[in-house]
Amino acid sequence: MKSHRSAAPRPFSRVLGAALLAGVGALAAPAAQADIINFSATQNIVSGTLNAGDSLYNGGDAFRQGSYRFDVLDGPVARAAGLNGLAGALIDGANPFSCTILACPSGNLSKYFAGLNDGALVVTRDYGAAFRLDGLDFGFIAPVGDLPDGGYGQLRLTGVAADGSQISDALDFAGQDATGKFKFSNWLASSAFAGISLRSLSIDACLFTDVGDCVNSAADPAGNQAQYALDNLQVTAVPLPATPALMLLGLAGMGLVARRKRQRA
Repeated sequence: MKSHRSAAPRPFSRVLGAALLAGVGALAAPAAQADIINFSATQNIVSGTLNAGDSLYNGGDAFRQGSYRFDVLDGPVARAAGLNGLAGALIDGANPFSCTILACPSGNLSKYFAGLNDGALVVTRDYGAAFRLDGLDFGFIAPVGDLPDGGYGQLRLTGVAADGSQISDALDFAGQDATGKFKFSNWLASSAFAGISLRSLSIDACLFTDVGDCVNSAADPAGNQAQYALDNLQVTAVPLPATPALMLLGLAGMGLVARRKRQRA
């Protein structure tokens, strides 16, 4: 009678060790990825109103850079009235003809985003993934040139955190340089935003009234003059939590235990 030898079962400790190594590899998720969005490599989300090469954006248009999406919104008065129009543009600071009608800020010879006619820009990441805002460059776009020097308004940041809470901050626009042009300035994350994981970020501007209020809403309109320049968004992509990897590791261990029991039976 011939004897039948089954293949020797792989030692359980070795199999479990391999599973543990795989789990550790899964837990070693990529580190948070810092990025600078400089609007130099954007891609338009082509639609019936937006072509691939367009640099002017109506409310409802959108574009991307990397894993980030940017949705352009009309100003609050236009939205309330159901109107749609110019709300943003990509400006080439090195081209003197890029900003001939408006009084764009000085100190930036690269591409940047211009929020126009009280419009807003909403930033999100692919698949609803979270990100942090670490800093940005911004400036006031005056409706006309030769305005007296002074503070005319603020850039407003409104974020929806990963836990659903809302945070906000308002940044004063810088004054003018020696040539009479408003300047870009740099902002690093304030205590309100520092280290906060965001699901979305809305950016717009407001203008100061005579009594010091900063307005841009349907009830308190800014007259299509709350306009801003935006560049060099310092963002950090927040990696997915390790919980799914831990679950997979636990399931792998349970499966190996069950397999070992079957082999012993």
